[in-house]
Amino acid sequence: MASTSPPAVFISYARRDYDKVRRIVDMLAALGVTCWLDQHTIEVGGNYALDISRGIKLSRVFILMCSDASLRSRSVNQEIMLAWKYERPYLPLLLEPVSFPEQVEYFLEGCQWIEVFDRPVAEWLPRVRRALINAGVESAMPAQSPVITATEPVPAAGDSTLRPAQGRADLTGLRALASFNDRIWPIAAAHTERARQSRATFRGLGAPQEGAQHGYKLGSRLELAIQSERDGHLLLIDEGPEGIIYCLCPSWFAPDTRIREGMNYLPQAGARYESFQVSGEPGREQLLAIITDEPLAPDWVTHEPGTPARTLNAQDVELLLSRLRQLDPASWVALATYFDVVR
Repeated sequence: MASTSPPAVFISYARRDYDKVRRIVDMLAALGVTCWLDQHTIEVGGNYALDISRGIKLSRVFILMCSDASLRSRSVNQEIMLAWKYERPYLPLLLEPVSFPEQVEYFLEGCQWIEVFDRPVAEWLPRVRRALINAGVESAMPAQSPVITATEPVPAAGDSTLRPAQGRADLTGLRALASFNDRIWPIAAAHTERARQSRATFRGLGAPQEGAQHGYKLGSRLELAIQSERDGHLLLIDEGPEGIIYCLCPSWFAPDTRIREGMNYLPQAGARYESFQVSGEPGREQLLAIITDEPLAPDWVTHEPGTPARTLNAQDVELLLSRLRQLDPASWVALATYFDVVR
C-alpha cells in the first residue's frame, strides 16, 4: 500500500534505468529521505496520472534521473512540466553522458547538475545530501549503512558487492556522509618539510594541494596533511583493499586526538613513528577523518608500541556509528579521501 505521508522527493526516471535508480533510492532512504517512486508508491488499480501529479505536488524536490532514455521519454517530459507548474526545484542526477533535447534544456537551465556515472558514491552522495538540505529536505545519520561500496560507481544488477559479508565492518554509510575533497591528503615523507613551509599557500577548501599525490608505490613512506576548519578531536580511519580497517588516530602514529584549526600533520611530532609505510596489497586506500567537539572513540591506542594501529572490527564500527547518531550534526564533520597503492 502507498505511504500516506508526503514524499520528500519525487523520482523521475526511465524504466530502462530502474536498477540504477532503485539503488540510489535505497541510499537516500538510508539517509532518512522519503522518495516517491512509481512502482512502490502507486497502489494497484490506482489512477496512474492522478497519483503522479499528486506525488509531484506534495514533494519538496524533483529529482530527475538523467539518461538518454529518460530525457526522450514522453512520460518524463510530462513530469518535468508538472514540476515546473508546481514550482518544485529540480535536482538532475546524470546516470550517463547525455545530450539534452531543447525542450528539456528550457526547464533545467541554471540547475545544479550532479554526475553519478563513473564517480565514487563518496563523492556525489554528499553533494546530493547538501542540495536536498538546502531545499529543506532533512537527512540524518543512517540507521543502517547503504549497501553500495562508497568508492565504486553504481554497480551492475546482481553485483555481489551489494551484499557485504555478514559480520564485516562496514563504513559505507559514514563515508557517504563525508565531504570528499582535498582537505585531507597524503604527502610523500621526503616532501613533508617543503609542504610545512608552504602551509600559508593553502588555496581553499576542495582545491588540489601542492605536493598531494593519489598514487604511491609499495614501500613508500608518507605523511598525512589535514586542513581543519575547527579545533576539535580527530578520529582517523584507514581501510585498504584487503578490507582491513585501521584506526590511525588515536594510535602510536598519533596518540593525541586533539586537532587545531588550520594545518595538521600525521604522524604527530614526537610520535613513536615518523611516517606511514605503504604496505599490503595494491589497490585503493580509503581515508576517513571525523572531527568532533569531544573525543569520540574509546582508548583505541594498542597496548604494544610494536603494533602501531588498532584493527577495528564490526563491533568497533557499530559503536562508532552509534555514538555519532547521538551527536548534534553540527558538532562533528567527516572528511574523506583516497590514494592508490601500486607496485
